[in-house]
Amino acid sequence: MSSKLITLYDIPTKLPDSPGSPTTWRARYSLNMKNLPYQTVYVELPDIEALAKRIGAAPTSTKQDGVTPLYTVPIIQDHATGAVVSESAAIAAYLDKTYPSGLTLVPAGTMPLQLAFRDAVSDVLFGPFRGFVIEGIMPKLTDRTAEYWKGKFVKQGGNLEDLFDGDKVKAWEKAMASLRTLDKWFEGNEGPFIMGNEPCFADAVLAGFLRHSQMALGKDSKEWKDVGSWNGGKWVKYLDSFSPYEAIL
Repeated sequence: MSSKLITLYDIPTKLPDSPGSPTTWRARYSLNMKNLPYQTVYVELPDIEALAKRIGAAPTSTKQDGVTPLYTVPIIQDHATGAVVSESAAIAAYLDKTYPSGLTLVPAGTMPLQLAFRDAVSDVLFGPFRGFVIEGIMPKLTDRTAEYWKGKFVKQGGNLEDLFDGDKVKAWEKAMASLRTLDKWFEGNEGPFIMGNEPCFADAVLAGFLRHSQMALGKDSKEWKDVGSWNGGKWVKYLDSFSPYEAIL
């Protein structure tokens, strides 16, 4: 193992070209945007907590009781510095500080704005698309991860049989309308990316959502073709602009 190698811990799926989740794609895009050498180690969902404790990764939140630490991926382990970093925004900040060459993921003074954009994307897009993404992703997860995720979902009050409030057509209309809201955020922008002509961490957030949704819905599905036709094809073009950063190492 190279002393300069970084390990990215990610969630496996059954598809060789589509690992992970929207959040782990943020970290993968960040590593590729910085052009850093790394390797991916896949961790089944029920094994993440044990892994995090073993390598000294910090929890990213608490469980539903508000007390018990919650451990999630992405996590990176930098074998050159010994650092172990959890959560995609913290990973981006670490990469900028430790490896300043190449693209800057979080330009000075922009972290609060980028975090606000991350949260806005979650509020505006994740909710409307949630049912469709869950429905699409479940059969593509590895069996052990899928069973664990289903169990957690049910314990948290979820019902896999009723993800669309009883009306899938209206749910999809709401999902499409959320893209209209997103489009307005880009009005008057001076470049194809959120901060202009070069991508930043906030772009990794949006691209991560789109990349994961494409995998969940299916690239040839009617739903993804709907996304591709919305706003003049803007979102497929936006995702295509991230193709140089999609390497899975």
